[in-house]
Amino acid sequence: MSYIIKGNLRGLLCSDCEIPVSGTSVKIYKPFDRANETRLAVADAKQTFHQVSDAELKEKEKSLLAEARLQDNGDFVISIDEKAGYDGGALDVDWYCGNTPVKVGPPAPKKDLSLQFHITTLQPLYKQNENGGYLAFFEYKIDSKWFCRILTLLDIWVVCGIVADCETKKPIAGVKVFAYDVDLIQDDSLGNAYTDGNGKFIIVYPGANFRQTLLSPFLNVEWPAGPDYYFRVESSSGTVLLQEDRTRGRQTDRHNAHNCFCVKLCIKDGGIYTHDVPWFTSVGNFSITSDIDAGGKTLLTKFGAGGTGFGFFGSVKLGGYATKKVPTAPASALYYRFLYSLDNVTFNPVTTAQMEGTALKVATRQITWNGTTAFQDVVIDINQPASVADSVPADNFPNPIPDHVLHPDANGWVRVDQPALDNGFYGSLFYLNTNTIIGGGDASVGSTAGHFVTGPNQKNGQMLYIQFQTTDDPANPASTHLNTQSLIGKIYVNNWNEVSLLKLEELFANGGSGCTPVKTQAHVDFTVDHELINAWNVGIWSNAIGSVSGLPSESNSMAPVSSARGAGYILDLTAPAPYILTPPYSTPWPSCAYSLTLNTQRKLTTGEYNDQVKTNQVIFCK
Repeated sequence: MSYIIKGNLRGLLCSDCEIPVSGTSVKIYKPFDRANETRLAVADAKQTFHQVSDAELKEKEKSLLAEARLQDNGDFVISIDEKAGYDGGALDVDWYCGNTPVKVGPPAPKKDLSLQFHITTLQPLYKQNENGGYLAFFEYKIDSKWFCRILTLLDIWVVCGIVADCETKKPIAGVKVFAYDVDLIQDDSLGNAYTDGNGKFIIVYPGANFRQTLLSPFLNVEWPAGPDYYFRVESSSGTVLLQEDRTRGRQTDRHNAHNCFCVKLCIKDGGIYTHDVPWFTSVGNFSITSDIDAGGKTLLTKFGAGGTGFGFFGSVKLGGYATKKVPTAPASALYYRFLYSLDNVTFNPVTTAQMEGTALKVATRQITWNGTTAFQDVVIDINQPASVADSVPADNFPNPIPDHVLHPDANGWVRVDQPALDNGFYGSLFYLNTNTIIGGGDASVGSTAGHFVTGPNQKNGQMLYIQFQTTDDPANPASTHLNTQSLIGKIYVNNWNEVSLLKLEELFANGGSGCTPVKTQAHVDFTVDHELINAWNVGIWSNAIGSVSGLPSESNSMAPVSSARGAGYILDLTAPAPYILTPPYSTPWPSCAYSLTLNTQRKLTTGEYNDQVKTNQVIFCK
């Protein structure tokens, strides 16, 4: 008859935090110390745990009965065949430790301890199963003094923590915690994890993550030897709920931390709105009430985007808070939508025709996957089939967790997912592609390099007004629960490309094909024009002389409207070159290939990132 032992092995990190042991194995032997078998079987397992010596291991191998690999959740199943000669008596239970006793992100630890630890001598309490065999259960938690020491030898580092409300102490589920290490040169991102239903999170990472420098992998230096922790916490939709200052990592309780580090973080008001009123609050990083001026332009820089007087372009993320239920009809799921207008009088629904095609994550749900707590993204994405409303996926591990996909209806209404965390959608609500409302394109048509852009050829932008609505019944325009937010967001949009024209006259003089060498002088014609230009410059570079200085440029000083530029510039290639930065030539320009460029950047933002520099290039030879 067969004997089966189902068990679970976990490692303690601190008194109230544990982690599954995975990727290694549990071994079962006939008792090694037969004389003391009974005494050892009733002993406290904490007193019997020890490292198996090489001599002891060599002797034990003769009495090995079975071995089982540990799963990701710490479970194992050992089956002892009747041919092994086992009769249901006491067993020695050992744990073999390889190089990854816990799941850890890349890079994987390079060390392999190849160590084995004796856990206990066990007398299983078997019960006969329906197949005539015997079944017993065994669970064990490796004490933190042992487990953390083993992780230290493998250079594995763990942060275990709880996120709770500062006042009520209630744990907060489904928020994302990011851990950082303070460094002299560049702070290290160590890892991130979501909190479970009890507000707990575990971040596991290799020591290389906090030792890396700007010169890694050639030079890794960490002063002092351990990480100095500070944390950021985000809602499931990406809104920052807690941002600790980096100086927090230099305080005594965070400085030079141990490899098993436990922490408690708290968020004021649980990090979510305590009222039950849905709101449209932001475009990208910018609040519609305090970060955007009356002309629809940004007042400041936020998280690297915008600045003074920046307009908007492209696809913008509309943010706010959409509760699960309608405030005036608490039994009804809430629907929300956005409307747009070009005159602040007539508003039209934002539908899929005005959507950005990229998937937008609006929330996270807590589900069961691989038999344990996991998290599923809730996304608005018309490129994936829509999910059944509020449906929860069956545990289909090892397949990846699918998105829960929402589609706006024909009138732009989005239904708030009821299993979502954060009491609804808190943060991102919709991606609006402004190009579908206020078009743009190539603004250089009809213009010539070296000449001003005038009159009707100048391409200006337009104000876009955005309104927010909620309801309990999208099919009923007369519903008493239809609510239109009185505060309207407004942004100035310009989707036209800047005019960037560049010409070197000598390349085409006298019927030249564009490959004619430039001998004595270079006549450069250029035009830059855009209603909102942030910076532009003319540049020349070659291997022979490096970069040329003193050429036309302008940065952050263009007039706010219709700032057209047209100019010609002559470069004397035979006289000494006073514009050379390095090396300081005092002789005529040498024969070589040269790169002539016109670089431009518009004063526009999506609310999350700014317009990129564009380069117009002409290659010529002397």
